[in-house]
Amino acid sequence: MASIVFADRTGAYDGRALETRPIGATEANVILCARELARRGHDVTVHSNCEAAIIDHGVTWRPLAERPPPGCDVFVAIQQVDLLGFAPAPSRRVIWVLWGANQLRHYKKIGAMWRYRPKPVVMSQAQVRDYWPVLPRRGEIEVIHHPVPADVRAVPPLEAPPPPRAIFASNPQRNLKRLVEIWAERILPAVPAAVLDVYGVHHLRPGEDAWAAWAGTLLPAGMPEAVKASVVVHPTAPRRRLLEAMRDARAMLYLGHKCEAFCVSLAEAQALGTPAVIAPVAALPERVIDGVTGFHAAEAAAFADAAVRLLTDDEIWRRCHAAALERQQGITVEEQARLFEAAILGAPADAVAA
Repeated sequence: MASIVFADRTGAYDGRALETRPIGATEANVILCARELARRGHDVTVHSNCEAAIIDHGVTWRPLAERPPPGCDVFVAIQQVDLLGFAPAPSRRVIWVLWGANQLRHYKKIGAMWRYRPKPVVMSQAQVRDYWPVLPRRGEIEVIHHPVPADVRAVPPLEAPPPPRAIFASNPQRNLKRLVEIWAERILPAVPAAVLDVYGVHHLRPGEDAWAAWAGTLLPAGMPEAVKASVVVHPTAPRRRLLEAMRDARAMLYLGHKCEAFCVSLAEAQALGTPAVIAPVAALPERVIDGVTGFHAAEAAAFADAAVRLLTDDEIWRRCHAAALERQQGITVEEQARLFEAAILGAPADAVAA
């Protein structure tokens, strides 16, 4: 089997973080894929901003201060072009683009991309569109989706529609303020009993009021008390609690951000059967089937109208709920690793070891 080295400086983490604290999609992708590649028999090492060397689920984790020995079979740089030279003399180099691909266009990065000529692996067609034709490819750009873990796959349909609770589950910097403005101006007046639950990675101190801390920045200023009462900002939640909140929600509402490369929260909510209303931004339209598992809406009025319909019309909700459960299960961790293995080793997916 192959010796595979990953390098990622996204954050301070090792493989244990997946079970012990909230982490971002990049870290989750690296951990899950590395574990499955190790399970498939490969010698896998990940260099990250971890504190010390450990072995977790068969994967060796080392600090970035420790460079790998020369000559691994495959070196995978996570996102950052300046990591491409981290591993000495690998047989193959790969850049795994887990954020927006447009950052590779920077004039300071194009030279290194041509010097090392890594094979690009991305997660969405939006990233393919952002990958400039002047950048090297070493064959076709591989599109491999973020996996949908087993804990959100194949859940049974709900017996009855949930109450009118919507959910936002992302970084509040990603258009939460504008979403709450639409909520206050157009959605709440039509559905006075509605609640918008806000989850995501944020830095509120215990007991700190989000409206007091965020008004004018992450939340709109000057909102009446009824609006404030309807928007509930929850503490950063462990994964199980977040998934329960998604499952209990009647709809996910998300305006997104231009840097959205995949949107794990949307993929997982859809797999759980939660319909969504999204703005057609970056990769978001790839996660929701318009008119089937939710709605795409570019304008505030259309976005609010779709949200109101999902929150109040049981028949529309049931149709979208059933379609999401049937059509939005995504790929498994095992499927992702098999596709990734084929892409980085240059073999067809059905030819690599099972």
